[in-house]
Amino acid sequence: MKPGAQIVLSNAARLYAPLIALFALTLVVARAPGEGVGFIAGLMFALAFVVHGLIFGAAASRAAFPPLAARLCLALGIIGAACGAGLPGWRFSQVAIEAGLFAATASAAALIVIVLFGRAPMLRDADW
Repeated sequence: MKPGAQIVLSNAARLYAPLIALFALTLVVARAPGEGVGFIAGLMFALAFVVHGLIFGAAASRAAFPPLAARLCLALGIIGAACGAGLPGWRFSQVAIEAGLFAATASAAALIVIVLFGRAPMLRDADW
């Protein structure tokens, strides 16, 4: 996006993307484990990433959450969910499953957004 173009959208994205991410983290922390909230919170976190990618472009998305970090987060999320599911007698197994689902969903969605937005142009003035 050109500097100064679509100033309302860029400022709204700067305001609401962190609030959406904070809401997603609040869902994970505040809800009782075992309700399946990790997946929903991961989707909410991915929504913040999609808003950021739509407004600022694929390069800004890759800079905000590098693909290597997303892959590492995805692997750790899968490992955490598998450890929680594999150890049902463990006291924090449901918490590990929810946190793992959150990390895996958010990072997988981020990788998908990076791939899809890397092939499409960012929002341009001519599209309006």
